[in-house]
Amino acid sequence: MSMFRKTRIRLVTLNVIVFVLLLNGLGGALYASMQYRLYAQVDAELKQIGKRLLFDPFPFFRAEKRRMLDVDRRMVFLLWDDRGELIRKEYGDSIDPAELLKFRPDGVADGIETLTVDGQTYRVYTLSIDKRVFAEGRVWKVKRIQMVVNLEPEEKMLNTLLYVLGIGGVVSIVIAVFAGLFLAKRALIPIQLSWEKQQRFIADASHELRTPLSVILVHLERLFRNPDHTIEQESENIWVSIQETKRLNKLVSDLLTLARSDSNELQIMKQHVRLDELAWKAVQSFQQLAELKEIDVQANIEQPLDMCGDGERLYQLLVILLDNALKYTKEKGTIKVTCRRDNHWVTMVVADTGIGIAKEDLPFIFDRFYRGDKMRSRKMEGTGLGLSIAKWIVDAHGGRIRVESEEGAGSSFTVMLPSRVKDAG
Repeated sequence: MSMFRKTRIRLVTLNVIVFVLLLNGLGGALYASMQYRLYAQVDAELKQIGKRLLFDPFPFFRAEKRRMLDVDRRMVFLLWDDRGELIRKEYGDSIDPAELLKFRPDGVADGIETLTVDGQTYRVYTLSIDKRVFAEGRVWKVKRIQMVVNLEPEEKMLNTLLYVLGIGGVVSIVIAVFAGLFLAKRALIPIQLSWEKQQRFIADASHELRTPLSVILVHLERLFRNPDHTIEQESENIWVSIQETKRLNKLVSDLLTLARSDSNELQIMKQHVRLDELAWKAVQSFQQLAELKEIDVQANIEQPLDMCGDGERLYQLLVILLDNALKYTKEKGTIKVTCRRDNHWVTMVVADTGIGIAKEDLPFIFDRFYRGDKMRSRKMEGTGLGLSIAKWIVDAHGGRIRVESEEGAGSSFTVMLPSRVKDAG
């Protein structure tokens, strides 16, 4: 369906957008964290060397060229006088002499900063210091010292990380698109099935509603054709209209019950129930109808049979099962009703010797409006919603319902309900 295809595309697009934002956020956080840690290591060393320059003997202007211990070989020291002129460069050879004046600290406050000189990134620690050193036959006035570290290794590492994140991001996006398509398809399967089921339900409901309405309309039109007839003469048309109206009313009531159950508007009312009394009441109400068809109704009901549930709905469940059994049991057949307690469960069994259900129809008998080929005859009154309502009642009580049937040999519906039900929500 085009509607589901558009929805699928929207889901995939939304998933990819969320994934890209999340990936970029994590990648940015990783990059920033790595940059901070690399720079922090350099800064810590710069500050440590700065303290040594302030309090330890001045290590520069020595005749012998000896490096300071524990100092990164990349570190370059720039000594500036009070006029802002470069006195000399100490240690390190990583800076081109022509670029040294670009580090002039005029107007620069003490502290650490990052400078980019001719495309190369440096970490620079500027420190004010007042040192007078006699060397090479003169006095040198050192006012500021700059410690410069070439960040080329750190920048290469960060660039490599950025490259990996970029490639990984592209690959991940491609994977996200295909994974999103797969997951969106899987996610839409139950929605699509529900949609198709709803469409079938609407179509079946429309068909079922149309039939009694058409019959009522035809018979009412017949009444108008003979306005001089008496009620007795038109009694057949009136009787058919009344029967179809009753059928229509039951159909609408069943549809309303299922619609309210779907929207969770219909809840069970939990209270103490004598299930044995409900079962006997249901059996007695069908006894006379069964006698008309010469059907023997046998009841084996344990007493007392207490449980917690909705008495009205449980009675409706029993009526549905008995009505179903009576409807499809031939004359001189048998219907057996059994109710007993099994530990923490109450078991109800309604078995008949009727026409049975075909094996291929068994998985669908609780579907709405579903009726097997043998049940589609107009002689068999019904809406095809009874067993759907029965299953909802059982589910609402936290129970289970199953059916065993053999075509031509009868059916047996078994309902198991917990003695005390939890909230059905």
